[in-house]
Amino acid sequence: MKRFKNMSKTKRIVAAGLTAGLTLGLASAAFAYFTSTGSGTGNATVGSAGTWTVATSAPTGGLLYPGVGTDTVAYTVTNSGSGYEELNGTTAALKTDTGGGVYDTTTSAFVDGCQASWFTVINTTVTGDVAAAGDLSSNVTIALTDSGTNQDACESLTPQVIVSAS
Repeated sequence: MKRFKNMSKTKRIVAAGLTAGLTLGLASAAFAYFTSTGSGTGNATVGSAGTWTVATSAPTGGLLYPGVGTDTVAYTVTNSGSGYEELNGTTAALKTDTGGGVYDTTTSAFVDGCQASWFTVINTTVTGDVAAAGDLSSNVTIALTDSGTNQDACESLTPQVIVSAS
């Protein structure tokens, strides 16, 4: 109240009232507010699975004879999608027609006298989570079993093996 010492009593009362009013007004302003709620919507875009690309190499191992020799075909499975994909496995089999004859890649024809059942195809499958453009590699081993019958129809053929990924 020292500030108000040199003022008249009326002026002091008015000044005190103004000070109290401003203080109360400011205090009220600090507690006055509105509340509200709101919401918005957005969306995301989910990609889709890409396809697996399977590349094979030339066979290694040598010539096949009934009961003798093996060939190994290496292959690489590549994720052609733009995100991670789960490779559940691979399968391998000789390409055949409905009669079981193998497909010869040299003549581009099926040879019914050379039966796919005479061959053993062993696939070393691969599985895993593969990044975009990533790959996994494995191989297939092929042998011509001795059927105990005439297998001349298989002479000089190059049977085609198909490797599939899923």
